[in-house]
Amino acid sequence: MPIAIILGFDDESTAVLNRIFKRLKENKFNSYYELVRPHITLSSYETIDYQVAKERLSQFSACFTPFRIQFSSFGYFPSEESVLFLNPKANIELLGIQQKVSELFKDFRDERSTGTWVPHSTLATNVPLKKIGKAIDIAKKDIVMKEGAPFFVDAQSIWTVKFETGPVTIISTDEFKFKEAE
Repeated sequence: MPIAIILGFDDESTAVLNRIFKRLKENKFNSYYELVRPHITLSSYETIDYQVAKERLSQFSACFTPFRIQFSSFGYFPSEESVLFLNPKANIELLGIQQKVSELFKDFRDERSTGTWVPHSTLATNVPLKKIGKAIDIAKKDIVMKEGAPFFVDAQSIWTVKFETGPVTIISTDEFKFKEAE
């Protein structure tokens, strides 16, 4: 059963993103609302022992303190059924934690093992290409990118998400909080 390793955000940012999910769903866009919390996926695995993942991440997360991520734009993966997302500005902490997660699970096959990673926080999936503009208009009402002010989140934890595909069904999740800054 597939497992994703995701980066979780602070409660305030999560609430803002959940409002966006809800509004997108109300406007008939396929949003993650009520499926999984807002996040950035660090890696995902087709075959991995869930208990092993939890044990490794429990120890791993204690090595990190919360860090800030700036989202400065919207993006989409173009296709007939596009994915709309928030685009984070890559920083040392974000790139570093993704690399360390890859190293932590190098004994398992990583779906992103091509050596490339596109960090993003998905807002909606299966968006018809001709409706991307409308979806962005809906989403930007809650994101404080207006007047040149970027939208920040604080990465505060790592989660394991066990799921089934087609349609995606969440089986279980576990959170591993970062240690508090000294």
